[in-house]
Amino acid sequence: MDWLKRMNSVLDYIEDNLDGEIDENKITALYADSRGMFQRVFASITDITLAEYIRKRKLTQAAADIQNISEKIIDIAVKYGYNSAKAFSHAFKNFHGITPSEARAPGVQVQSFHRFTFKLSLSIKGGNDMQYRTIEIESAEEILQKIADSESIFKHLKDDSGRNGVKFSCDGRRAAIILPEDKDDWDLSDAYFENTGNEKYPRFEFTNLFTARSNSGVNFKITKRQAESLINALNDWRERAVNINGATMQITRKDEINEFNEKKIISFDVKFLKDALNFIVCSGDDYIEIYYNGQCDGLIMKSGRFYMLVLPLRPQAA
Repeated sequence: MDWLKRMNSVLDYIEDNLDGEIDENKITALYADSRGMFQRVFASITDITLAEYIRKRKLTQAAADIQNISEKIIDIAVKYGYNSAKAFSHAFKNFHGITPSEARAPGVQVQSFHRFTFKLSLSIKGGNDMQYRTIEIESAEEILQKIADSESIFKHLKDDSGRNGVKFSCDGRRAAIILPEDKDDWDLSDAYFENTGNEKYPRFEFTNLFTARSNSGVNFKITKRQAESLINALNDWRERAVNINGATMQITRKDEINEFNEKKIISFDVKFLKDALNFIVCSGDDYIEIYYNGQCDGLIMKSGRFYMLVLPLRPQAA
């Protein structure tokens, strides 16, 4: 994923400049977004702030210099951003448990905080104990399973299946599908539930949901990067519902609805919308297609063989 490359490029830059100045503008350029955005994403994934990460990496490298080269301690302190020996000694002892001078004694052990490396599975190497920490990004299959396991009054629609190579799941408020590689675009003929509990309609076909698209509805594309930015924005969303201008995907707060009462406003559960975006960005395609026909129809997202539909919480405003 592109954002992982950008995250790692920032970490590479930080690592190369631990003994110098770390330029905020350079971080912004490498991440292709604001430094503040990078800080929020970094902290949400690693449970450590960027400033704390940099501080621990600097003190780890400073200890390595103290133990391996004959440079004066005050010069090492200045190299890693400390303007006085007292400030450096205080920070060093808080982190390593000993003073810089004591660290120079033969055989003395110091703390070691390893650099982080983000991988596709998002395995992060780091921590004071030099052990591996692994933070999992939800895969598409895990999101399918979470939907199948979710609490819902539509219990007969809960399912997670691999029938004919089609993986799908639904809980009555959202539906997600992964088609096999040999399937044609929008071919959902094998994606269905059986034994729904309804004698009249014992079989529920997803094609009825995902192919319900019309020329009069909203239809546009966003990039993976735009979807990731929307996910990041929703991570900070404190309300249960998010209102979206259907024509532009503009997020609005509840108290701003009146401002858009002449436009197409769709209200969604924040958690469901985040699940949908997290699922759809797992696709290998660069773009996400979005469809919305209006009224009470669901918001349809498609990227490659990945499909997600989320039903709104209420009809659009008149």
